Amino acid sequence: MGGAQRTGSQPSRLFRPTHPIATIRLARDVRRWGPLAGAVRIAARRWPDSIGLVDDRGALTFGELDRRSNALAWAWRGQGIRQDSAIGVLCRNHRGLADAMFAAAKLGAQVVPMPTEFGAEQLAAVVQREGVTTIVYDEEFGPVVAALPERVGRYLAWVDGSGEHVTLNELIAAAPAHPLPVPAEPGGLTLVSTVDAGVPCRVSPAVFAAQFLDRIPMQPGPATLIGVPLLRGYGLAPFLVAFSLGSTAVLRRDADAQHLLARAVRYRCTAMVVTPRLLSDLLDASGPAPSTLRVVLCSGAPLAPDLGNRVTLLFGDVLYNWYCPAASLLAAVATPADWRAAPGTVGYPPFGCQVALLHPSGRRIVEPGRSGDVHVGNLVADGLLACGAVGHFDRAGRLFLDGVAGGD
Repeated sequence: MGGAQRTGSQPSRLFRPTHPIATIRLARDVRRWGPLAGAVRIAARRWPDSIGLVDDRGALTFGELDRRSNALAWAWRGQGIRQDSAIGVLCRNHRGLADAMFAAAKLGAQVVPMPTEFGAEQLAAVVQREGVTTIVYDEEFGPVVAALPERVGRYLAWVDGSGEHVTLNELIAAAPAHPLPVPAEPGGLTLVSTVDAGVPCRVSPAVFAAQFLDRIPMQPGPATLIGVPLLRGYGLAPFLVAFSLGSTAVLRRDADAQHLLARAVRYRCTAMVVTPRLLSDLLDASGPAPSTLRVVLCSGAPLAPDLGNRVTLLFGDVLYNWYCPAASLLAAVATPADWRAAPGTVGYPPFGCQVALLHPSGRRIVEPGRSGDVHVGNLVADGLLACGAVGHFDRAGRLFLDGVAGGD
């Protein structure tokens, strides 16, 4: 079944009216506020007293997260941050990162997550290129932020002592928490890789959520451990999907496998989002394994067949290998059945997506086993977008990645 492109299956039962995604799909808030602000507003309205986030400093309900981001947005609005502003965020996984992204989105501003691997020169170049006007950062990144031009506003999201700049908590404590007016346009999101320019995220939140759940059956409720950076698409997307399902997002600032494993057990996580490196560390960590796992979602780097097979042997059919290029967020997912049939595959695209392999000359490659440049198309973006990867299809049409030229 080799071919020039592969298109996912048709929409599944996720569109039943009783499913949370059907509610989100029809919700006015998502259309008017965008994916970030819409996610927290809907979660706060549906489950105000349920725990929405757990981090190193404790738990916050969905209602508290909504009010905190309201307060921060009002404070920023008073300091001149508007819809034409671009807010860079350079943080580990914690509540301050969520506060900043939700607040910026509520103002209609552009959110620009910055990879934590950036040095001073890389950060300054992206700030200049993307027109970043304000940056929110953790204290540990102070040295790289210090090199930015004076015109860039600075706010501390996480500080262990006393910082030089104003903290988000100080702004939140001093501002009102009532809702904001709807921005003229929804807040935007620009994803930045470690090697490429920023990629505006054009994915519709409703379409993306349905496509995601078509291939990765995360369930409403319980908790989701997110062990990958929220600043990357493969961390942020499951975080927002967890909110849409009323699932607690369990975070930790560092990626210490031992502590993450303990947290997964403590909060009875049913889903876990990891990179291959973290997955290997978790499998080697001591202590009890979570008995509640139904989904192990792996992304961010190629997953070796031997490592994926260890997961299947220990936990059964729970492994989902997700190819998440910055250009489209969701290109292909290997389900447990796909993995058993062809270890190492990233599977098939979800409904509404297509993957094409192109020769450098632009000619489509149709033969199974022959490599080409991976391009992805979806229901939102016109045409095919290059992903910076090389891959091939097998005879069943499953995608395999052979190398990465750049991007995530």
